[in-house]
Amino acid sequence: MKIKDLHTPVYLIDEAKLENNLKILQRVQQHTGCHILLAQKAFSMFRVYPLVRKYLCGTASSGLYEARLAYEEMGGENHVFCPAYTASEMTELCRICDHIIFNSLSQLERHRSQWEKAAAESGLSVGLRINP
Repeated sequence: MKIKDLHTPVYLIDEAKLENNLKILQRVQQHTGCHILLAQKAFSMFRVYPLVRKYLCGTASSGLYEARLAYEEMGGENHVFCPAYTASEMTELCRICDHIIFNSLSQLERHRSQWEKAAAESGLSVGLRINP
């Protein structure tokens, strides 16, 4: 397809440049021991996830739908943060995520029975966001 034949709006990805950037991130991980996650809120173009998964450890999601996309299309570590979770969302998130970040102590406690069970069964880890 020629560029003049494209209809706008359109998103174009230079895969060679993307892969070069991913290789840089992979080297950072190797030299530091850190885990770099794809922030899906900023970039959820799942068609390139097969390339991204070769270099990054996983994803950071801002809710159930992004976490589900990561689980189904990306693989690897699946981290989620959301200002609020419903009980039904928590059930699925505990099944598909590796790490859940809570926004308050009350939120952490509200969902304790669900995340503690998942932590014992699958190794789910949880975190608490602290606002200064």
